[in-house]
This record gives sequence, C-alpha cells and structure tokens, in this order.
Amino acid sequence: MSYYDINNSENPTLQVQRILRDLDYFENGVARVKPDGVYGDDTRRLVEDFQKKYGLNPTGVVDKETWDLLHSIDEARRDATRIARAVHIFPMYEKYEILPNSRDNIVYIVQHMLNEILAEHDGFEMIEFTGIYDQPTQNAIKMLQMKSLNDQSQAIDANTFNLLADEYERINSRLF
Repeated sequence: MSYYDINNSENPTLQVQRILRDLDYFENGVARVKPDGVYGDDTRRLVEDFQKKYGLNPTGVVDKETWDLLHSIDEARRDATRIARAVHIFPMYEKYEILPNSRDNIVYIVQHMLNEILAEHDGFEMIEFTGIYDQPTQNAIKMLQMKSLNDQSQAIDANTFNLLADEYERINSRLF
C-alpha cells in the first residue's frame, strides 16, 4: 500500500481501515473492519470488496485510484452528515433585554422558535413575523415561562431566551 494522506502522520493502513469502517455505518455492501493497523487478509478482502462495488480493478491493493476514491467518498459522507454549528445570537451585553413593543432583529428568531414550539401544542395560533415584541409574542413567552415555572418577566432577557432555545432544541431534536 503506497498511497495515503501525507498530511496525516497516522499509519496509512489504519487510515484505510477507519474509512472502510466508517463507510460501513453509512452504506450497505462495505463490510466492517476492526482498525488495527495491520494490512492482513481481512483488510485486503475488504479493499477488494470496495473496489468491486465501485467498479475498480479488485486487486486488494490500495493504489492511488483506490485511495482517491476512498477519500472522496469519505469526504462526501462527512459533508452530508455534518451538523450545522450553533451560533450565539443573543447579545452578551450585561442586562441586555428586549422590552415589550420594541423592534429587534432577534425578535424574528424568537417568533420563529415560538411558532415551532406552539405547533407542538393544540389551541395556539401561530405568531406573525413582525420583528416587534408585540402582544401575541409576549403572550407566547408568558405561556412558555408558566409551563417551565420560570419568573414571568415582561422582557426577553438571556434567561428567557435560553429557556426558549432549550425548548426549541428539545422539539427539533425529536424530528431527526
């Protein structure tokens, strides 16, 4: 085996075995291998199986063509399964609050999260996206605070936003 990622100091056989193992989790037809760093009969057979599946000459040797294909499939799988990184949008200023009837871009996000939460409960109407901390948005925030037994503040502060974000994340994590 002569081709491997020169930027990775890890044993090249171990690299191939890990990619084959990871592919097994996401594709049928690529058998699982235990990464041990030894290019034995099992690894050779799995490389042959991989080569057959992808239309390469099934030599069992990881040549440049096999390595490039292994790597490109692994990168595509990583891209397809990558989870979006969280962004902290609520200002970190001390005592930052969004007061009733004020306009703030964060209110659009609050209204979106509230609509997702309200969709889980019967009898609630969706909130219009206004960017204004209006009465319907205030009522939904109060309902969420009551449900969570939190202090009912008129303002959206960091604690209220975090309560909202936690509930939104809880609901959305069930969707996947």
